[in-house]
Amino acid sequence: MRNPIAKPTPEILAWSDYEIGVMIHYDIEVYDPEARKNWNALIDISKWNPTALDTDQWVRTARAAGARYALLTAKHGTGFCLWPTKVHDYHVGNTPVPRDVVGEFVESCRRYGIAPGLYYSTGGAYLRKLATDENGVYSQEKMNEMVLAQVEELITEYGPLCEMWFDGGILRPEKGGPDIPGLLSRIAPDMVCFGGCPGIKNVLRWSGSEQGVAVPECWSAAHFLTDPERNNVTSDSEGDPADPVWAPVECDMPNRDVMYAYMGGWMCHPDDADKTYSAEYLFSRYLTSVGRNANLLLGMVPDKRGLITEDQVDEMVKFGNLVNTRFAVPLGQAFEMKNDAAEVWLEHPADISYAVIEEDQTDGQRILDWVLETRWPAYWCTKDGVDRWIPVAEGKSIGHKRIVDVGHLNGYAFRVRIRDSYDNARISAFRIYGRELKYKFHDDLRI
Repeated sequence: MRNPIAKPTPEILAWSDYEIGVMIHYDIEVYDPEARKNWNALIDISKWNPTALDTDQWVRTARAAGARYALLTAKHGTGFCLWPTKVHDYHVGNTPVPRDVVGEFVESCRRYGIAPGLYYSTGGAYLRKLATDENGVYSQEKMNEMVLAQVEELITEYGPLCEMWFDGGILRPEKGGPDIPGLLSRIAPDMVCFGGCPGIKNVLRWSGSEQGVAVPECWSAAHFLTDPERNNVTSDSEGDPADPVWAPVECDMPNRDVMYAYMGGWMCHPDDADKTYSAEYLFSRYLTSVGRNANLLLGMVPDKRGLITEDQVDEMVKFGNLVNTRFAVPLGQAFEMKNDAAEVWLEHPADISYAVIEEDQTDGQRILDWVLETRWPAYWCTKDGVDRWIPVAEGKSIGHKRIVDVGHLNGYAFRVRIRDSYDNARISAFRIYGRELKYKFHDDLRI
């Protein structure tokens, strides 16, 4: 028997079904961007002053973009907390606008049917300050205590959460880091974690960039790195179907230009509206992420008012409409296989744009090599009078979803065929998208 080692849990399969999420970056630096030129700067808490904070508006925008889950930066690099943490005083509760932003965000998500999750940085300027004594001696033990206390606050007060996003990963306990695996096993054993380490049940891995691009052959299985010291799941690689850890890729990207916008597009700046990605650009990144067995996590950035700006809203809404329009109703679909292949025969000839292939990953990722083919009729240009299947595209990984952009290809029948696999591999769905061609047929047509 040929079987993969890595197997998914129901929770992480459900996470893959979300496909699109948003990550909302909001921090006190929005009110003093100049201060963040010094990464260790502590911005005065009195500067926090959103005048129209509306988490419902954030979540409505996410839902319009097609997102099914949303993350918020509960604590980003400054160490300022968007909830009234009991660990220290540097939080929203002590500002001129003392609102529990995390609490409001989670309530908005649940109101609009979006799964809530949270981003949490295990570092940050303020925590480092608190963990350093008057002699300048830093205490990792003190840092660990504060991190564990805050993570427990977030999970117990605002959970259940669909995901916790540990930026940069977690320093492993055996390397001196906080025992987050032990904490999660006690209070949230099934929660999905980006940047997770050994001992965490459900882990995700990074794509290797912030451009919304997974490698063309992106596998659901990977392994833990042994260097550097954080030992996160391997990133910026395709993974390997024989690897032991189920760790699908999450492709995070800002919705403003990652190379030219302020803070890589991850924080709002009034001069960056011209750098907002277009809906067509976001759709292209959907194809290179969701279409390559990964999830797409799009950034959104509230401004000083506490609102997602109009330029962002417009493009996110248009992006959601593009996905819904181009993948609304398939021209044909198949859910069963015969002789290691799934076939779609169309009622009318069509100009095909996309073929979407999905694999049953319940018992692991099993398809190792596949080919997409179109039917070539025997009566035209064949010497033996036999219909042919002609290759259109081929690849290795399918996983949750593989979207093949064929551009424009006219045809009437298509199939996807497994050429190599572990035992019991199965294509769970095969769909063809495009537009029907209303031809007037000749009487002697022999297709």
